[in-house]
Amino acid sequence: MNQITKKKHRRSRPFRMSFLVGALFCAFLTTTERAFSEIPLIAVDLAWVAPSVLLASEDFDSVTSPAAPPGLSSPTQVISSAVQPTPTQRPRPTPRPRATVNPTPTPILTPVLPTGVFSLTGYGRQIKGLSNPDVDGISIRDKWWHLEPSEGVYDWSTLDAYVAQITPTGKKILIRIGTMGGRYSLGGNTPDWVMDAVGANTISYYDSGHTLKTIPLFWNQTFLDKKKAMIAAVGARYSGNPLVKVATASFANRNSEDWSMPDSTRIDGIPPAGSSEVSRMLAAGYTHAKMVDAGTQIMDAAMAAWPNQVIYLAIGRIDRPLEQDPDSVARDVRDATRSRWGANRLVIGKEIISNVMPFPPPDPTSAWALLYNSRPAIAGQNLAACYGDPHCRMNGGNCNGLTADQILRGTVDHFVSYGGKWLEIYADDVTNLPGAIHYAHQLIGH
Repeated sequence: MNQITKKKHRRSRPFRMSFLVGALFCAFLTTTERAFSEIPLIAVDLAWVAPSVLLASEDFDSVTSPAAPPGLSSPTQVISSAVQPTPTQRPRPTPRPRATVNPTPTPILTPVLPTGVFSLTGYGRQIKGLSNPDVDGISIRDKWWHLEPSEGVYDWSTLDAYVAQITPTGKKILIRIGTMGGRYSLGGNTPDWVMDAVGANTISYYDSGHTLKTIPLFWNQTFLDKKKAMIAAVGARYSGNPLVKVATASFANRNSEDWSMPDSTRIDGIPPAGSSEVSRMLAAGYTHAKMVDAGTQIMDAAMAAWPNQVIYLAIGRIDRPLEQDPDSVARDVRDATRSRWGANRLVIGKEIISNVMPFPPPDPTSAWALLYNSRPAIAGQNLAACYGDPHCRMNGGNCNGLTADQILRGTVDHFVSYGGKWLEIYADDVTNLPGAIHYAHQLIGH
């Protein structure tokens, strides 16, 4: 009996031990299942955090942790630091300098082409025609050297005073800035500090008064950059004024804002010996491409600076051997600018409007053909004042028995036949030839 009991007890011990082990194992499984019941939530949270890490910028120091989903105060309450992915910082690339590009046209409504008679005010002179209802607009002027006496420092006194005078009348405003003619200290319009920056990148010539002038090469990038900065500053100050309708721009203008190129082949005595304007231009590196690039840079700068205005460009020719086609530079700049900014944003003009300009259609080979072919956005400025001119320049240098009033009326007839939108008429004529001004007001732009 005792032996049997003993045997039974020996067999039951392993059984009891197995039972205890099994019970403990079941308890462990139950506890573990409860403990791991959070695993699906962790998986969801990883899926929520991962996109923020993947879409963040490479500047990981600047990544802001996203807000927690509803029900969680923050991701770190659910994900321990042991399982949260830590992004590996990559070396930051060295920024590359961005290439300078032409401004991209901003889509805006094309400004309406202004029309009528503009009284042309001389630099520093009194405005004429403010009370004359036949005067539709006023052209005002300043000179670059006066406007920007030192780089980045502007004197707005002249233009501000003009604008203040015009504003109560509601007349349209056209702004001109004289930029060329050489150093201010030598009688030109270009600030001395600009000439100093340009250095030896210049061209010299004798003006109509046989005065030696030295100006920057038209395509010199230092000169272009400083001129474009000035254009931007003037536009920033006045483009928001609804009375300002027109701003002028130029790039082939050795003297005034009118087109004027050193393209004479005459030996003129300027060093080097035996040279001419043309030979010096070629020696300085003149090419068609450089001139067109200079023109498009200036036109783009003006268009960007004056988004609410039209830009007026006085055109002309460049003779052989610099250009085989004398109209090619003006035409190429016109076409490039209009294709970028719109057909009517760039107004093409001539500043030799007179009583002897040909009636249209002009000879296709003449200097008037490009103006005629630039319609409808064309305008102009009279060659000179009719009143008080004994030589009658506006009638070809001979009065032929005509009065100043008749010459001005004839000039208007020629201009209107081209479809010109506005005509700048000298202040002396505005003051002294009211009948002709009334006649012009009735015809021009209507």
